[in-house]
Amino acid sequence: MGYGFYDITLYHHSENSNSKDLTIRNNLISDLYIDFLNGYKPTGTTRISVDIGNEDYIRGHFGSILHVEAIFNEKEYWLSSPENQNKIILDTIHRIAIFCAEKYAWDKVIFEQAYKKVKESGFIYKKELRKKLSQDKKHQACLLLEKNGNFTTISVNFYTPNGDFLKSIGLLKCFRDPMLDRQITTNNKWFNALEFGIYLKNHETVIKASLEKPDSETVISPVTNSFEELEGYLRRITYREFADKPDFVKWANQ
Repeated sequence: MGYGFYDITLYHHSENSNSKDLTIRNNLISDLYIDFLNGYKPTGTTRISVDIGNEDYIRGHFGSILHVEAIFNEKEYWLSSPENQNKIILDTIHRIAIFCAEKYAWDKVIFEQAYKKVKESGFIYKKELRKKLSQDKKHQACLLLEKNGNFTTISVNFYTPNGDFLKSIGLLKCFRDPMLDRQITTNNKWFNALEFGIYLKNHETVIKASLEKPDSETVISPVTNSFEELEGYLRRITYREFADKPDFVKWANQ
């Protein structure tokens, strides 16, 4: 399999107008929970797909996706404060993870640790990746990831060699996609002594920040892909709000 364990999603099938809010909260909490597993991959499983139902029941694997049904008190959820809604989702995700761990002999300790760390985080996803020293050894830089369940914001943080913060510059706001996040953030480096950022499509698209400039810069350099293909790829991953379904269809068909 090309990817590790990357998602636990609760699927809510009612027509409740607030369902989008539940989905966004689930996305954020799932991202936190998975991240705090520190790369642990349950045997034969890349994600857990959870249908909200009347009992906790494991249907089984379809490929590497584990299908599960879970009890979820919707009335209590919708009457709760936002803080308690977060806790209800976390408790559901964790209960199902432990339920599956007991059946498939996964390491329950790792899931317990992740549950504790999500609570300690205050349900805020803000994570710096590894700092890298510049070519002239005069600065350090790293990517900063911030997630809200709807999109991921990727920035560059610059530091002195001793770790003193200098400044932060935003690079990209992209659609929520755990696999895409991994693809994008893996490819980060110093391009010279002043510029740090990410590169996509075999270096044909570069998004970089500079110690000397206030804003990021995107450079598209076609080699094996056309300029239109590279521009289209960047447009597809860059987050935007949609007014309605026709607006989404229009964007998707551009």
